[in-house]
Amino acid sequence: MTNTPLKRILVVDDEPSILGLLTTVLGENGWEVTGAGSGSEGIEKLERGQFDVILTDLMMPGETGIDLLRASKEIRPDVEVILMTGYATADTAIEAMRTGAFHYLVKPLKIEEVLNLSEKAYTQRHLLRENQFLKSEVRGGYQIQSVVGDSDAIERVIASLQAIADTGDPVLLVGERGSGRSFFARFVHFCSSRAAGLFVPVRCAGLPEEKLATDLFGHAPPAGDRSASYRSGKIEMANHGTLFLADIEEAGREILDRMAEVQVNVRFIASSTLPAEELKSRGIVPPRMAAMLETGTVRIPSLRDRKEDVPLLLHHFLEEVNQDRKKPMKGFTPAALSILEPYDWPGNVRELLTLVRGISSKKKQGTMVDASDIPPEIIYRQIRRKEPPDPSDTQGGHQ
Repeated sequence: MTNTPLKRILVVDDEPSILGLLTTVLGENGWEVTGAGSGSEGIEKLERGQFDVILTDLMMPGETGIDLLRASKEIRPDVEVILMTGYATADTAIEAMRTGAFHYLVKPLKIEEVLNLSEKAYTQRHLLRENQFLKSEVRGGYQIQSVVGDSDAIERVIASLQAIADTGDPVLLVGERGSGRSFFARFVHFCSSRAAGLFVPVRCAGLPEEKLATDLFGHAPPAGDRSASYRSGKIEMANHGTLFLADIEEAGREILDRMAEVQVNVRFIASSTLPAEELKSRGIVPPRMAAMLETGTVRIPSLRDRKEDVPLLLHHFLEEVNQDRKKPMKGFTPAALSILEPYDWPGNVRELLTLVRGISSKKKQGTMVDASDIPPEIIYRQIRRKEPPDPSDTQGGHQ
């Protein structure tokens, strides 16, 4: 079993030999290919199926590639379209791009170029869909205050992020894992003038250096190797948008040195459990990068430093769970809140969310979360905190 999503492509060409070749090559490179021998057949299959990319000939009897491109913008406007033509002119390119084509290819086709552009188009669509979802959340009244709380600590964070959002400068979000650093990185992006561009996250923790390098910088196949396809890098995809490096201390110095040499128009946001001065003193990041991050550092408080937000967060996440229930859960009993509110939450907001989801999955609909529903380890920690210190732990009052 694999969790890799299918890459679905519709290939349209009235020449059977070209259609057969493209179907074979793309299929061998991980694509689920649907073929069509005419523009009208392509439109019919587009109406019935789901596709990420369309690769179509421009000049065909009847419905042309431009007709298919226009139809796709009405039927599946988020699908990327690549046109193939043996009659490329400046007017052809202008018309294709004005109509919304991702790009065009000139015949005779080069397989490497076909794979390259198809992969780029797929990556572009995937990121656009993710960003459209995030933007819809923001436009739909996704109020940051209602999600993360209204404590003084969070209000200070929001004020700092709003002040820095539109400067375009690098930002370092320092805080514990699970404290909401990824959420705040998105908040900075969508509050900035780059909100129309892509927000591209890259998680550095746990990735081998070679894999992380490929994710960031892309991968070009060796010359003459038709079995390997080009892969766009996340830095390239973030051009005119925002690149978010989560847990930058895990990236590795060699990769960060390479990043410093890349010339692209990208807003850089990073998260770390370490402050910028420590990243610099330990040689984890290049000095120039560390200096920029130090200027743009915003500290994200842990949940134990803003416990007044706990009830709001508990009820907010319970409301999220209730959206999938016919009969909503009614809330938390005073006994449950008396345990959860003073709890230290070592896993921060992420731990709280996991707790709510775990409890709700076991509870009957229409009931309340009670103290008996809380995991024993949380109750045990609360009891240990309330126990008086053992006098035998000190020697003559000296520590």
